[in-house]
Amino acid sequence: MFETSGDIMRMSFGIGFGVLVVFASMALLYLVFILRDIAKILDDVKDVTERVRVSVVSPLKVVGTVMEKVGPYIEQAIKATGGKGKGKKKK
Repeated sequence: MFETSGDIMRMSFGIGFGVLVVFASMALLYLVFILRDIAKILDDVKDVTERVRVSVVSPLKVVGTVMEKVGPYIEQAIKATGGKGKGKKKK
């Protein structure tokens, strides 16, 4: 079967290459599993950020818009009362 040392070397290289292919295939398989899990996590994060946007950010934008519309009336009321009202007393 093995006539020279070159035959033994070729056989060992072949076996080594086969082992390398098996380990590379396993590593690639684990990488695919990890990437699939990351994709699931990112989908969950996307859902959570959408919920936060809908329940927190959108109402805050509405409050900002309302304050822009009501702000001049509040300033006018403060000017009409002479700036007096509840607040800290000056020393």
